[in-house]
Amino acid sequence: MKRYLRHLLLPAVVGMVIFVGTCLLTPDEMPEMPNAVPWDKLVHFGMFFTLSVICYFDYYRLHDGDVKIKRWIFWCFAIPVIYGGGIELLQKYVFTARSAEWGDFIADVLGSLAATVLAISYLNRQRKLKKNISL
Repeated sequence: MKRYLRHLLLPAVVGMVIFVGTCLLTPDEMPEMPNAVPWDKLVHFGMFFTLSVICYFDYYRLHDGDVKIKRWIFWCFAIPVIYGGGIELLQKYVFTARSAEWGDFIADVLGSLAATVLAISYLNRQRKLKKNISL
């Protein structure tokens, strides 16, 4: 049980930072950025990319590299995407100083998807190396 808690700690902290940054801080408390780049969407992409990468890494280490891919993707892609959707709903109905946007949710999904592509390619490379070594 202690091992599971250790691997849940970092994703939980990152999740809380995302919650604070997207729900509790008002737009007035955000720094002013140049309008040439969609910073808001890049930040959403980066937050959910980071959350998913950390989840993939911790899940991989928790299972000593022997992961079941469907479970791995569920916990590290689907759950962060659901979390991102939940945050957008909270912004719409609870934290009304913030605005819910489809673009933010799409950036969340794309960030988690990019982490998924990276994680699967890493897993495939590791399995190929393991297979070549065992010959």
